[in-house]
Amino acid sequence: MSRALYQDIYLSPGQQQRVRDYLHEVDFHLPGATPDDFEINPRARYLGYMFQAEDLESFGVGLQCTHPGMEDQRTFIRLSRGQLLGEDDAPRLPVNDPVMAREAMTLDRFYRAEDPPRPTGVNAYAHDAGLPGADMDLSMLEEQLRDIVAFHNGEPVPGNQEILDLRIYWGTLLAGRYPRLKALRSKLSENQAARLDRLEADITALADILEALGLPTLEDLKKPKREDG
Repeated sequence: MSRALYQDIYLSPGQQQRVRDYLHEVDFHLPGATPDDFEINPRARYLGYMFQAEDLESFGVGLQCTHPGMEDQRTFIRLSRGQLLGEDDAPRLPVNDPVMAREAMTLDRFYRAEDPPRPTGVNAYAHDAGLPGADMDLSMLEEQLRDIVAFHNGEPVPGNQEILDLRIYWGTLLAGRYPRLKALRSKLSENQAARLDRLEADITALADILEALGLPTLEDLKKPKREDG
């Protein structure tokens, strides 16, 4: 089994200062803020093992904005291991854009933009009328089905999904989110139930596309589960 080349680094005060100096050197900041407006996460995450296109020396340092009114915004900056350790000949990696951490999350597009900051914990689905969480379940299934059609038609797909991504996402949604909606249908609001009916009709109508891509259909869910051994 392959192992990571490096482990995460817990930054000392001196190493955190190196990060802060680098923020100033490359003028790394969020729009409306400055390089001084960051709280530095003392744990630098090793990135070289996580992404195929990433440099093997790459670490990511989390940054939380401290500018008034922007405290909920988080990003990161990429540095090499040598930079963090203060090595004289440390490789310098290309400076990444200050991407919002939440925008890089797979589920970001399913949250309602009009409700910042996003509710979490027991309040995560407080706005749902009907079954809590059903709006998210339905949105994920609906959007993933649109992604599948776009991929089949050669159109751009959010997150640059490839066929393996589609198989994983669609398979887990049909195995988890969809059965939950069916099992708790009596608790759905009228609007949620109507969305579920439309979703099922759309999945059935697109069965040929799903089969062509090797993706499960509603009919596949009715087949007996295969047990190993």
